[in-house]
Order: sequence, then structure tokens, then C-alpha cells
Amino acid sequence: MKVKIEDKYRVPGLERGLRVIEFLNCHPDGMTMGELSSRLGIPTNSIYRILATLERGNYVRKNENSSLYYLSSKLLSMSTPVTGVPSFVESSLVHMRTLRDHTKESILCGTLLGHEGVVLEQVEGLHSFSFRIKPGLRFPLHTAAPGKLFLAHMSDQDRADYLDRATFEKFTPNTLTSESALMKEVKLARQEGYAFDREEEMIGQFCVASGVFNRSGRLIGAIWLVAPSSRVRSSDLPGFAIKVRECAERISLSFGHSSLRVA
Repeated sequence: MKVKIEDKYRVPGLERGLRVIEFLNCHPDGMTMGELSSRLGIPTNSIYRILATLERGNYVRKNENSSLYYLSSKLLSMSTPVTGVPSFVESSLVHMRTLRDHTKESILCGTLLGHEGVVLEQVEGLHSFSFRIKPGLRFPLHTAAPGKLFLAHMSDQDRADYLDRATFEKFTPNTLTSESALMKEVKLARQEGYAFDREEEMIGQFCVASGVFNRSGRLIGAIWLVAPSSRVRSSDLPGFAIKVRECAERISLSFGHSSLRVA
């Protein structure tokens, strides 16, 4: 009888839609309609209707060149504590575009999700070569510029829990692989209001990040600049850091946050 009662209240269409969302979440590089149908065992015409509905609601996006579908920043932001009116992404985009225009480099925004960071949105750079990072990408905290900021503004308990579990996986010769080395950078991020990734996750990639705060002073996310080390020298990073921090401060101001920085 219990099985029959549960079956009575099932909504098969909703279950299929949720399966599609969960599957796309596990494949941030995107999937075609045919791949979704084959992997999930759902007829193609049903997948088409599900994707069309999700796309109309701006929960998934379609790459017209490759026919790949992937989760949008709207759905990703709903799983984070940064939603509201105005939303973090919506409030950040106009400032991110201005920063991109000034620096010509790609600008991203993201937030903390559990013990990982997640990319929410990107404004692509203006150079012929720029890094392209899709919304939904998860990244480890110990290698990423925004990750160091998230650690800097965690509670002592949450940071201790993270460090207890951290494996400090090494991606490049520059990866920070010890708690002491990471905490040195985390403390600097707290003091300066920005953090760096000096080819710590990928050789050839520099990142500079700064945090965005709400009215109560809580960190709700970060924005960061991504650039190739072949174009941006390590000595250029402090200058970029000031620009990124100023941009983050303008976004924070839109959330009612104001701070007096002592030189």
C-alpha cells in the first residue's frame, strides 16, 4: 500500500526535469540533446520539451555553435546564499563590464558553495585570446584567488573545518601545498582586500580577486580578473588588484555596504 500511495503523488514530468538538471550539474561542460536522451534513457521529444521549458525560464543555456546545453547562472545562484533583490550577478554585471573595458581582460564573479568555489558569471575579455570559463565550474579554495578571500572571511570554525579536510592537491609547481603557506596568503587577503593566483592552478594563468559584501558586512561573493601570464607580468598584478578591489567596492556599495579603508 505504501508504494501505491507514493506512486499516486508522483509527477513524472517533474521527475524527468529534475534528472536533467542534476545531470547537467554533473557535466558543466554541457551536453547535447541527443546525449541527454541517450544517457538518461528519456525519449528525445521529451528531452526537447524539458530543455525548451528550462531555457524559457533561463535555467539552462544553449550554445548555438555546438548545440550544448548547460546550467545558467540563474539556477546556480539559487543554490547559494547570495540571492535577493537585487541579485549578486545582476548587480555585478554592469561593473564587471566596466572593469573588462578598462583592463580588456576576462572578469568573473562567483561565490562559496560548501568547501568549493563556484563560477556564477563571466564577462569575456576583449583580446583575441581570453580565458573562457563556463558558469557552474567548481574550483578548490587553496589554488584560487577568490578561494583565498572566501577563507579569509569564513568564521574561525568553518575555516578550521576546511583545513582539517584539505588535501592541498598540487596542480602546478606554484600550488600552495601546506596550511602555513595558504594561511599566510589568506591573512594578506584579509588585510589588503584582494588575493592572487600566480599560476597555482594552471600554468599560464594569473588571477586577481576581491570580495563583495552586503549591508551587514557579510561576504556574499567575489569578482576576479583572469589573464594569461604571457600578456600580464607578475609585476602588473598589484595595479590590477587595485582596479579589481575598487570595482568590488562599487558592487558592495550597491548592496548598502560601506567601508573606510585606511591607507
